[in-house]
This record gives sequence, C-alpha cells and structure tokens, in this order.
Amino acid sequence: MGVVHKLKPEVIKFIVENKQNDPSLSCRALTQLVFDKLQIKLSKSSANAIIKENNLSMPIGRRQKHKKKKFNMPILPVIEGTKAITLVAGEGKVKAESASEEKRIKEAEEWAMKLQIDERAKAEERLRLQKQKSENEDIKKKAEEAELRFLMEEAAKLNAQKEAEKLAEAKAAEEVQRKAEQERLAKLAAEEAEKLAKAKAAEEVQRKAEQERLANVSEDDAREPDEENAAQEAALRAEKERWARLAEEELKARQKQEKEEVVLKKEDFAPSGQFSQNKLCSGLIFFKALDCLMGCSKEINAAICKELGQPPDDFLNLTETLIFRSLFDNDNIPEFWGLIAKPYPREKLDNYSAQVRQIKNIQPDIVKIISAAFTEARGAKVHLADGDIINLDGQLHSTWPTKNIPYDFSSSIYELKNNLNKYFTLGQPLVLFSAGGYDIPSKDFFGLLLNGSSAGKCPANVTLFGNNLEELQSMPLNDRKKLSLIFGLWPWQFTSSRKVKKIGDFELKHIEAINQDLYLAEVEIDLLRAALNQSITLKGCAVKTAQAEKIRMVILSSDPQPLDLAQLAEAYLGCWPNFEEAFHDFSRKIELFAYNNNTQKFFPKDSFEAKLMEPGVELEKIFVTYIKMLETYLRWHFFPAEYREKDNLATSDLFYGLPLKLEVGQSGVVVKVEVAKEYQFLKDLEYLICRLNERQIRLTNSRRLCFENAFK
Repeated sequence: MGVVHKLKPEVIKFIVENKQNDPSLSCRALTQLVFDKLQIKLSKSSANAIIKENNLSMPIGRRQKHKKKKFNMPILPVIEGTKAITLVAGEGKVKAESASEEKRIKEAEEWAMKLQIDERAKAEERLRLQKQKSENEDIKKKAEEAELRFLMEEAAKLNAQKEAEKLAEAKAAEEVQRKAEQERLAKLAAEEAEKLAKAKAAEEVQRKAEQERLANVSEDDAREPDEENAAQEAALRAEKERWARLAEEELKARQKQEKEEVVLKKEDFAPSGQFSQNKLCSGLIFFKALDCLMGCSKEINAAICKELGQPPDDFLNLTETLIFRSLFDNDNIPEFWGLIAKPYPREKLDNYSAQVRQIKNIQPDIVKIISAAFTEARGAKVHLADGDIINLDGQLHSTWPTKNIPYDFSSSIYELKNNLNKYFTLGQPLVLFSAGGYDIPSKDFFGLLLNGSSAGKCPANVTLFGNNLEELQSMPLNDRKKLSLIFGLWPWQFTSSRKVKKIGDFELKHIEAINQDLYLAEVEIDLLRAALNQSITLKGCAVKTAQAEKIRMVILSSDPQPLDLAQLAEAYLGCWPNFEEAFHDFSRKIELFAYNNNTQKFFPKDSFEAKLMEPGVELEKIFVTYIKMLETYLRWHFFPAEYREKDNLATSDLFYGLPLKLEVGQSGVVVKVEVAKEYQFLKDLEYLICRLNERQIRLTNSRRLCFENAFK
C-alpha cells in the first residue's frame, strides 16, 4: 500500500467528477488516475471511502444483460436494366412484375434510401455528441489544471515572500549585531588606550622619582669620601645605568613593535582599520587561498618568465610575493608568508619589480590573465562514447538532467579543469557530493553509473560552459579511461528504488581527512530504475558518528573492487568533510535558485575590468585591483548570500583582522582562526571555513591548506 496523504479538497473533487463521468472506473483505476494527473499516492481504501460518501458505488451483483431486439430487414429489389426481379422465399423462379408491381418496388427503393439517410444522420449525430463531450472534458481538464497550477504558483509566491521577509529580518538583526559589536570593540579599544596611557604616566612618574632619589643619594654620598661611601656610590651608578639601559631597551622595543605592525593601505584597499600587530591575520591567507583556486599567480609568473627567459619554478614564489606586496609594510613581510612564498628583502623585490616593469606590454598581458581567471564555469558536459551527454555543476555536487544548474555551484575555469583532469585523465575516482534524484535515480546519474565504467561507453571528451550556457573550453580524452564513481546516498533517498542486500558490523575507524573517529560498516545495495528496466549493484560503507545512532549516510562506489572502508571514507570526506552541513547548504541554494531564476545576479567582473583597462595603469595598481577582486569573489561565493550586498569595509572589520595559529605538517598546513567565545559572527565564519575546505585548496608547494576555528 502506498503512502496515504491527507486528502485535499481538490483531490476529492477530482475523484468524484471522474467517477460521475465514468461510473465503470474501479478504485484501482482511480488511484492510478490520481497518481498520473496529480502525482499523489492514494490507497484503494481511501478512494472507496470517497465513492461511498458521495453515493457513487456500483450496484451489487452482476449487471443485467439486455436482450437484442429483433429487426426484420425489408426485402429489397434487385434491378437489372428496366426489369425488376424479386426473389421470393420458397420459390425458385423469377417472375416479371406488372406496372403496379414496379410502383411498389419503386416505393420500396425510396423507403430503403430514406432509411439509409436516417441511419447516416444518426451516426453523424452520435459522432458530434461524442466529439462535443470530449471537448467539454478537455476544457474541464484544462480548467482544473489551470486552477491547480494557480494554487501552486500562489503557494510558491507566498513561500518566496516569507523567505524574503525572513532574510530581511535576519539582515536587520545582523546589522544591529554588527553595530553593537563595533561599538563594543571601540569602547574596549578606548578603555585599553586609557589604561595604557595611565600605566605609562604612572611608570614615568615612578621613573623620575627614582632618578631624583638616586641623584639625592649620590650627593649625600659625595659628602662622605670614605671607602664605604665610594662603594655605595659605585653601586648607585650601576643601578642608574641599569635603569637607563632598561628605558633604552623599552624605547627600542616600542619602535620595533610600531615598525612591524601589518596594515592594509588606506588609499589602496581597506581604510577601515589595521590588523593586530605581531599576529598572523586571517584576511591575508583567505586571499591567498582564493589565488590558489584561480591559478592567477601561476599564469602571471609564466608570462613574466617567458619574457625574461627564466624557468617559471624558480621565480614563482618571488612573483607571488610581488603580487601581494601591497598588503605588507615595505620593510617587513609577516613570518607566516614563508609557508606560502619565501620572505624576500625589500631590495630584491624592488629589483624584480623594476625588471617586470621594463618588459614591453606586460601590463596588458597580466590584465588578460586576471580577466580570464575570473571567468566562471557553471558546469561541464561529459560526452560519452555512445553520444550521451552528462551535465555536472562546476563544483561537482551532482549530475543534472539539464543545464539549468544553480549559479552558486559555479567555479573558476582553472579549478574545474584541475579537478576534471584529476578524475578523467589521471584515473582517480570521480567524487560527487550526492546522487542525482530524490525519489528515483535521475536518468543521467543512472546512465553515468552504468556506462562510465564500460569500455565502449566511457567518457570521450568534456566541454566547459559558462553562466549563460556558452561553451568555454573543450578537453579531449583520447585514452578514454574507464571512470569509477564515488558518491553519497542519504537514508531518505531512493526508498522505493533500492534494495539493501548486506549491512556488516560497525567498526570504529579514524578518518585522517577530517581528524575524526567514525563508525563504518560494509554495505551492498541494488539500485533499480524501472523506467529503463535496469539495475546495478554497488558496494560501499555506511557512516555513523556514534554506535547507538541511526545511519547518517552511505558512501557508495561504482568500482567492482571498491577501496577499503576507511580509504573510501577518506576519499569522500576529503572532498566533503562537513557532509550534513553541506547538504543543508546544497538544498538551500537549489531552493533559492528555483525562486530567483529570472533575477539571477552574476559576479560583477565588468566593474573591475574597467579599472584594469585604464590607460597607463601601473603594475602596482593592477595587483591592488586584483586583491580587491579576490575580496569581492570571497564574499560572493564563500560567505552567506547576504554578504554580497556588503562592502569590503564591513567584512574587513569583522573577519580579516582575526589572529591565526598554524600547524605545519608534511602533507598540509592547518590554519586555526582564533576567536573569542563571545564572538558574534562565529556562525558566518564557520560557514566560510566549510566552503573553503570543500575546495581542496593546495599551496604552491602542493601542501593541502585547511581551516579550523580555535577559541582563545
């Protein structure tokens, strides 16, 4: 028995009208009709209850059969020429009729002709009535469909309005919180400055008093020129020198501290404030992480080294430092930059910058590289060898039946090409966040499962397309390697299209990709697609975070010989470490795209390109504009959606001045962002960290870059 829905009035009305129009419809036929027209599963008992309530039940017993009425056909004459011949039953001869007989025959012919005309008219009338009835039914059906569609549209509008109101309320509340946080920080800064000033004043008073005391003691001792007084005088002089030395060291330390303070230049980027001194700051490494996804530094370095005739690998770190130089004091580069690029002295950077500026037409080339780096790829079309096409979004969340992919799932061309090359050329398994489809597997996803690993139907080439579905680049796959697929399956997915064949015992495993212990169990599942009359058996692992809880998700592989359970979990969670939070974000973006499809806004690249292409623009200004583009791209694609409307000043105050701690390992660098427990924007910071970790960012030295929260 299917799921019994709460019956709406329009469903009951639909059942009653169809039963009235066709009393012969059974309960089974009515349930199938409701499912075909309204996409609602209805039980036969529910349909029978509605029929009984409206007195539409069929009579009990067999239907009465009506006897066929007898109809005596008239004896029609057969005319040959001008003679009428009548066949008389029981007689074997032909009689010639008289003139009166000819008249009778003529009347019979007229009567037969009239009978045929009447029958034809009745048949035409029946056809007309049937056609009219069919047209009336079509009109009624269209009216019902229009009414249902109107109700659904009204519901969608209402939901959209409620969502907009919620967003507006959330934005207003957030603005109030931001202002309160700014006021609190300003108050704390003022109090700290006041305390520091008082402490310095008290220290100065104490120091002067001590100096006066020492001077007085020295004068008294001078009046007693014995050996004891001479010893005391030497001790006092030593004490005085020590105080002077301490004061000088304090002055030097203060000057050094002021010199090493890292700030964003007011005229270039963020006039809202400065980063905390002697601490690693989050804004710098956020921008560098985006640069790794864009591949811009690599492309710029390759263009420069081509003109200089130098190997790119030897100059990449120097080029990266030159690009981000505007974020540092000219005489100092923070120590953590050595994890990303080597710390170079000012003289060497100045010489390298002068060499680059002397290259003819290098500025236009760099502008083209930056513009191309910010061209977004909305997705990729995978062309199978048999002609089928599978659509993937730019961040490889899932397959899509059409190219109508949410804009929020786009990525840079550089990032998408690197991922596709890893999966389709280097032979690593393609890791998708989720299987396509909810109630049943989508046709595209099921086709990829069946054909991706087939020698005759494996991927032949891949085409990248942009936000307006225009083709950007094509990647041929000449070797045509078989493609294995790893994906996540949620407990509520494909409930009627899957059959669990095996679930093993759960064992605790440590997953290095997320530094967490999980309970894993071997599973084997049959996926069915009734429309295609096909099925496939998949193996993988079920995931729990605690032994007593229900299964959170299942990670499956299309490879006949899948990886070890821990290795399979590592492969998936290395790409999607926060799988439950990521699913909520995935669903929310799909819902927002469905509501706002006609008002889609794209990253405002054109406004920056106008600044890049100004006549005579200097190299330093180009790099400053590039950093501004990185900051805007970060707000558009990695922060919650409401930050797209904010400016860089507000974001800089809240997120770019946070101190960091680094944990450096052989395979990766973990960046721990330090915040206080009362930090009001922790939820948004966690969202940013989740989105960054999903992109598998790698530094120049191939180390994996990961982010975490850490409380002070």
